[in-house]
Amino acid sequence: MTRHKTDPDMQNDRDAFTAISAVLTGYSKAEIHATGCGKDYWHQFRQVTPEPILREFLSHAVALEKTFAKDLEAGASEVRRIYLSSDRLGPLARSLIQLWYLGQWVPLSQDWCRKYGVSRFNVSKIISTRAYKEGLVWDAIGAHPVGAKPQGYGAWAMEPPRRRV
Repeated sequence: MTRHKTDPDMQNDRDAFTAISAVLTGYSKAEIHATGCGKDYWHQFRQVTPEPILREFLSHAVALEKTFAKDLEAGASEVRRIYLSSDRLGPLARSLIQLWYLGQWVPLSQDWCRKYGVSRFNVSKIISTRAYKEGLVWDAIGAHPVGAKPQGYGAWAMEPPRRRV
């Protein structure tokens, strides 16, 4: 079945992807959306992830989002239990986190690919120049991407902005 841009399931999948991306990165959905990279990251993630695993990965997004809204500690515990400790979902979650922070897809291991399926798109690559510039790492460390988003003349003389806690 071919999905069209207006397919409600496709929009639900993108919404779930944004929600789980926010949960895994610690940034809000608004901040994730503001990077302008969600569509490209969703495309990369979808190309690499076998369909049954993609369904499972996205299926926990809404519940986790609600858990985090009520209790951060319980949400973090659920992320560890459902994603990070899973042989199947953990490597995907870690690659997705790195994608948002670095703007680069970090390939899944050969062992994972042998076990769950290999994709020709599972190669190391920077998604785009925008992805590099909008990587969450820059905000997390209170810096600017080298060669992009210059701070302006005299910025070296100012105290760096306070980091998020």
